[in-house]
Amino acid sequence: MSYNKDLNGHTGDLEREDRRRARQKKWEERSKHFWRTFLFTENGKPKSGFLIYTFCLSAVFIALHLIAYTYIVDWLALLTESWPLVLGNLTGSLCVSAAVLLVGYVLHRLLSDKRLMLGTYLWLLLYLVASVITMALLLRDWETMRVFLHFVLWFAAIPVGLGLVLFTLLYRRDHHAPAQVEEEPAWKKYVRRS
Repeated sequence: MSYNKDLNGHTGDLEREDRRRARQKKWEERSKHFWRTFLFTENGKPKSGFLIYTFCLSAVFIALHLIAYTYIVDWLALLTESWPLVLGNLTGSLCVSAAVLLVGYVLHRLLSDKRLMLGTYLWLLLYLVASVITMALLLRDWETMRVFLHFVLWFAAIPVGLGLVLFTLLYRRDHHAPAQVEEEPAWKKYVRRS
């Protein structure tokens, strides 16, 4: 009887180990596939131009946010110093968001691929989530983490959230816009030779 229990327990451990190895192999394949998209083909072209362009644009937009916070918040501090702290932070965050979103909107209008700005803000969301998870693992103190989350809310979550909403709506509008079919003028129907 105890032999069967040991055998069943051992078999269960082997099955768990096999499932763990299969999951690990699947995640390794996904990881390799993801990183391969950043490599170049034999012709020297990127395998996934979309990922590379949005990744580079996300770095540009991080710089734009930092520049905007440097100058706009200093300028607004003179106006909002007598306001409540929450209102002053919200005003600063919304002004910075508006300035950077204006640049993003101009780029959205100029670029032919309407997915690029949405992809850029998805990268920014990925950075935001990764930074919160990393800080949670490093800080391990609720009070310090609460202060960090306040910082993230005012200086990162609001601008990234507004950008995601705006560019998702713009992408949906552009993506679902009916294709305009140009009809031939009536005179062409009668001039055409059979």
